[in-house]
Amino acid sequence: MKAQRITDTISHHGEGPCWWPATGRLRFVDMLAGSVIELDEGGKRGYRRLPVPSPVASVIRPRAGGGAIVATERGLALGRAEDLSDLKEVVRLYDDLSMRTNEGGCDPDGRFWIGTMSYRRTVGAASVYRWDGPGTRPVRAWGGATTANGLGFSPDGALGYWTDTPTRTVTVFDYDARAGLVNPRPFVEIEEWAGKPDGLCVDAEGGVWVALHRGSAVRRYDAEGRLSEVVELPVNKVTACTFGGEDLDRLYITTSRENLPDDVEPASGSVYLAEVGVKGLEPLAFAG
Repeated sequence: MKAQRITDTISHHGEGPCWWPATGRLRFVDMLAGSVIELDEGGKRGYRRLPVPSPVASVIRPRAGGGAIVATERGLALGRAEDLSDLKEVVRLYDDLSMRTNEGGCDPDGRFWIGTMSYRRTVGAASVYRWDGPGTRPVRAWGGATTANGLGFSPDGALGYWTDTPTRTVTVFDYDARAGLVNPRPFVEIEEWAGKPDGLCVDAEGGVWVALHRGSAVRRYDAEGRLSEVVELPVNKVTACTFGGEDLDRLYITTSRENLPDDVEPASGSVYLAEVGVKGLEPLAFAG
């Protein structure tokens, strides 16, 4: 199966796509440009950039009751305006200038999880944090990672999936409202020739879709970890994927131009779309 290019090259490092219920449009971050991009009419009628109070924006998710939560370079920002005009950083996760946030999302109970990475990609320097909302302090859930990446949950909320990209492994956890993500074990390991696991999402049947950075593809693994579908892209740096559209039956895929010369893979930095024959899940909203 091949993905279709639906935008021009509109981002430097597109990441973290999320279908936005309030507007019926796709949003994703241009991570290292510190902005959020929203597509108009599935990309056919252009796009707009939305402001973020940070040089880095790594994740955006809807907020229950309206608005958004955005992971900034070293903190978390909240707002109620759908155009992000009132977005304000309200939590600082750490002060280490060598680190930035990288990927995350919300759990079935509406808490926000965010991973980190060092600018130098220092092995073992990254952590994953959880924030329960205003009035609470962020909790460091675990450390020892290098590039904390995609996060998703099974349809019944009993399992969580996460990647530490250099390990080439998608890890599955048990999820419990009190304990959080526990009992980590390998879900799938990606062959060296196939690229490295980056962002991921989960469909309504429990399949896990994994973007393969430097692999020119998104793979689907069924709930048992068996490879069941491959979506091919014409560019190398595939970063993340999510389901969207009125029926949540379209797989949107982001890509990156980071460290690419202008004349190499000019279609990188575009958004791609695949009709994959299965529906996705509603984005989990932040309850705070």
